[in-house]
Amino acid sequence: MALLLGGSGTALAATAHFVPEATEVSWDGAVATVSFQEVDVAVGGDATTISVKVTVDVRVVCTRDQSTLNIRKSTTALEVTEYPIGDVGTVTGTAKLPLELTGLQVPGYTCATKHLSITAVLEDFWTGAILVHKT
Repeated sequence: MALLLGGSGTALAATAHFVPEATEVSWDGAVATVSFQEVDVAVGGDATTISVKVTVDVRVVCTRDQSTLNIRKSTTALEVTEYPIGDVGTVTGTAKLPLELTGLQVPGYTCATKHLSITAVLEDFWTGAILVHKT
């Protein structure tokens, strides 16, 4: 599910927006990868600055005999980078953020993931475009 929150930038960038359908987020346990596209970017230069924030929330249940542990862990990473603007006002990028989460395994217990959610928030500092993408 993706949700576009808005785009309130300067008059030059009033129509700039991230494309929800072009946004992909994944996490391999060590690195979160966010691919995105922003269109209608016109900021008077050849690059724009985009912030990518990723939050991973995991719930696991660990059992051993009659004992049950419910563990919830969350972690967040942030990257701010300049991305080049293409000839037609399009910015296409991929952010790779180191994002590790420890404490999901307990020695002597069998643990299973019950819930995993990944939220990426993209914000263009120059256009004001914002996208919140949840998986």
